[in-house]
Amino acid sequence: MYKEEIKNVALSAKMKSDYLNDSIIKFFLLAMMSGFFIIVGIALAFTTASIVNVDGTYYGKIAIGLTFPIALGLLYFAGGELFTGNCFIFTIGLLEKTVNLKNTIKILIVGYLGNLTGSIVLALLYVKSKAPIGLADQYIEKVAESKLIIPPDELFLRAILCNFIVCMSIWLCYKMKEETAKLFMLLWCVFAFSTPGFEHSIANMGIFAISLMLPHAETLTISAAAQNLAWVTFGNIVGGSIFSAFPYWYISKGKKQKQISQ
Repeated sequence: MYKEEIKNVALSAKMKSDYLNDSIIKFFLLAMMSGFFIIVGIALAFTTASIVNVDGTYYGKIAIGLTFPIALGLLYFAGGELFTGNCFIFTIGLLEKTVNLKNTIKILIVGYLGNLTGSIVLALLYVKSKAPIGLADQYIEKVAESKLIIPPDELFLRAILCNFIVCMSIWLCYKMKEETAKLFMLLWCVFAFSTPGFEHSIANMGIFAISLMLPHAETLTISAAAQNLAWVTFGNIVGGSIFSAFPYWYISKGKKQKQISQ
């Protein structure tokens, strides 16, 4: 069961690894593009949330859940490299022995730095454009500051939950054939992790990058943001590898293939 899908994921890991070894600059640019897409998603989501949000209600969170999926939609259909998704793909690649640990660590580091660079660059353009001023800026600052008071253990658990859902959207894209169905599930999965307030390391990069460039509270510092990202990144790795990749890889192993109607 799932042998063909697992094989395809493992082959994707090998292709990505070969691409990185062929041109680290091109891979880095693909990772930067994903950072760009995340900022586009944040700009749309928080602008919409600031419009519909009313004090004492949670309309803003629902608005973010409905609009932030543009980021993953752009990533999937335009192309890019996202750290959180690669945690899933390269865990399966390691288990299937299509990639080694050295290349896995290398690709995760380059992808992470590329996502960070892309987030910072487009966040700078967004802030300098003055587009968030008077509309999304206060809402973004409020969310950024709220992330700093979450205890580390809760950040870690929320990050596990977040990347479990993100990686399920990636897994579904390997299983599904129709592009429309893939898009629908991408939107649905992003809604599932963003509305409850689960923690995504690359999205947090974008939120903190924008917030630090805007007038902000003294408690919002680069050091505080880095501490948040450390816990969330660790949780995302666990969610993508142990809770997502390993179970489906293990399920796919077996001496006999059986057709199971679902």
